[in-house]
Amino acid sequence: MKITPTTLSLSQLFSSSNELFTIPAYQRRYSWQWKQLIELFDDINYLKTQDTHLLGSIVCLTSSHTAGINPLELVDGQQRVTSLSLFMKALQVKFEELGKQEISNEINNYLFCKGIDRKLNNKILLGDLDNPDYIKIMSQTDLEEVKNQDLLNAYKYLYEWINKLTDQDIDEIYYKFINNVLIIRLDVGEAKDAYKLFETINNRGLKLNSTDIIKNFLLGHASSISEETLSSVKENWKELIINLDEIDTDKFFRQFMSGIRTYKVTDTYVIDEFKKYYFNYVQEAEELAEFEIYNEIKVENSEEIEEEIVEELDIENSTTENSNEISKISIIDFSKNLKNMSHIYKQLLKRKSDNQEINRHLFNLQRIKSFPSYIFLLNLFSRDDIDDSAIISTLKVIETFMLRRHVCAYRTGELDNIFAKLINLESADIVNTIKIKLVKDFPDDQEFQEKFSEADFRREINRAKYILEVLEYDLIKDKGEFVIQSGNAVHLEHIIPQTIDTKKSKKEFGNWAEYLGENSLEKHKEFVNKIGNFTLLAGTLNIIASNNPFHDKLSEYAKSNIQMTKNICNEFNDKDFTFEIVSERSKDIAQKAVTIWRL
Repeated sequence: MKITPTTLSLSQLFSSSNELFTIPAYQRRYSWQWKQLIELFDDINYLKTQDTHLLGSIVCLTSSHTAGINPLELVDGQQRVTSLSLFMKALQVKFEELGKQEISNEINNYLFCKGIDRKLNNKILLGDLDNPDYIKIMSQTDLEEVKNQDLLNAYKYLYEWINKLTDQDIDEIYYKFINNVLIIRLDVGEAKDAYKLFETINNRGLKLNSTDIIKNFLLGHASSISEETLSSVKENWKELIINLDEIDTDKFFRQFMSGIRTYKVTDTYVIDEFKKYYFNYVQEAEELAEFEIYNEIKVENSEEIEEEIVEELDIENSTTENSNEISKISIIDFSKNLKNMSHIYKQLLKRKSDNQEINRHLFNLQRIKSFPSYIFLLNLFSRDDIDDSAIISTLKVIETFMLRRHVCAYRTGELDNIFAKLINLESADIVNTIKIKLVKDFPDDQEFQEKFSEADFRREINRAKYILEVLEYDLIKDKGEFVIQSGNAVHLEHIIPQTIDTKKSKKEFGNWAEYLGENSLEKHKEFVNKIGNFTLLAGTLNIIASNNPFHDKLSEYAKSNIQMTKNICNEFNDKDFTFEIVSERSKDIAQKAVTIWRL
C-alpha cells in the first residue's frame, strides 16, 4: 500500500485551483452539531499566534493527475473539511461586510476551483442530497430553501460567533485559521488501501457510528474484488443512505440485525453481529480472510467460523443444521438486499405505503410509541406472501398489545426480544399465530381496566389522542367512511384546563379553582391528565374554548362534529364538571377500552 502523507496548513490544503474534494453519495449527510462546531471555533479562536493546532487527518482517494480538475474522493474527513469550508465562507461574508474586499477575494480562491474552461466550481462537491444546499450557502442565495438544517445551522453558528468579535479579532482568527491550523492529508491511489487506512485510523479510539464502520467493512471488501463490484456496492449503499435520509441509520442496522438474529442486538454488538451475518451468507466472504483490512478478525478456518455462527443463531424452528445448507449470495446481491430493507424501513417510519389504511395504523403505532415493533414489521413488510388485509390485522394486534403494555407500565426492555421472536412465524394464518405468541406477555382485562382508569397521560398526549379517536370511531360505529384529521386540525381538549391558578387565567377566563371547590389545586395535579378529562375538538373551536368556564366551553363543544364532544354538551348542560366526574368518566372509558383493545 502506497500512502503519501503531507502535513498542510489550511491555506495549503485549499490553495490548489484544480483540485476538487468530492464527498461521494454513499457517505452520510453532513451532521455536525453545535458541540463539534463550537469546539472547532474555540480551538482556533483561543490559539496563540505563535502556536499551531493539528486538526487530525483526512484520507483522499486520488486518481492520475490531469490538466483539468482533479477529483479527490474524501474517504475520511468529509464532516471536518465541509465544516472548514463553512468557516471560511462565514469569514468571507464578514470581510465583505467590513469592506475588506482583498481578503474576501483571497478566501474566494480557497473556496473555488477551476478547470481548463476557467469556470468556477465549489472546491467541495457534496453528495446528491447535500450538494444543492451547499451551493445555496456558498452562493448566499435561497437560504430559506435549504433542506439540511444541520448544514445551514453550521454556517449560521460560525457566522454568529465571528460576528461577535472585534474587527481586530476577526483579522487575527483568519490569520490563525489559514496559517496555524494544520491537517495531515493522506493520499492513497487504490480504493482497497483507502478503506484499509480508514479502518486503521478509526480503530485507534476515535468513536464512529455503526453505519460508518459497516459501510467501510462492505466497501472495503468490495474494493478488493473488482472495480465493477465496488461500483455496484457503492451504488446500492448510496440508495440506502438516500432511503434513510432523516432517519437514524444506526437504529436501522440495530433493528435489522435483531430481526436477522431473532433476539435483541444492542448498540454495542451491532457491528460484530453484522460481520458474522456477512461471513455466513456472502459467497465472497472467504476471501475476506486474506484481506488485510480485517486482520483483527481471526479467520483461521472459514468453515469453523460458519459452523460457530450457525450455532450462535439458535433460531427457533430453523431448518438449517449446518453451514453447508445456507444459501449464499454475492456481495452485490447482499448490498442490494440491504438497500431493499432500507426502503421498507423508510416506508414504516415515514408511512409511505400505497395503502392509506396501512399508513394510518403505522401512524397509530408511532403515537402509541411502538418503535421495537419495527424489528418484526421490517420482516413482515418484506414478505411477498402476506396480503394487505393480513398486514392491517397484524398492525391492529400490535396496537392493542403495545397500548395495554404501556398503560400497565410493563418493561419496555423486553420488547425487542418479544418482537424478534416473531420473525420466523409461518405466513399462513399469521395473525392468529401472532396472538398466540403475544398472549403470555399481554396484560389481562382486570389489570388493564384498573391501570387505564388511573393512567396519567401528561407526557403521552399523542397516545391519549389516539385512544380518543379509536373510541370515537367505535361510538359512531364507523364503517371506514370517517377519518379524524389528526395534527393541528383536531386538538386534544382538556375539559378542566391545564392551568387554573395563575392570575392571568383567573382574570381572563374565570376562577376555575373556586369552581372546582375545596383542595382544587392539589386535586388538579392528580386529575387534569386522566383520560376522563379529555375530549377531541377542532383547533379553531379549541382556541375559543381555551380556559373559559365550563358552561362557556359547552357552546363551542356544541359546534363540534365529534360525537363524544357533543355528548358532553347533552350530559352536562345543566351540571357541573368536577373531579369526581373525571374519575367516573375515566372508569367508564376504561371499561369500554377493555372491549376495544383485546386480542
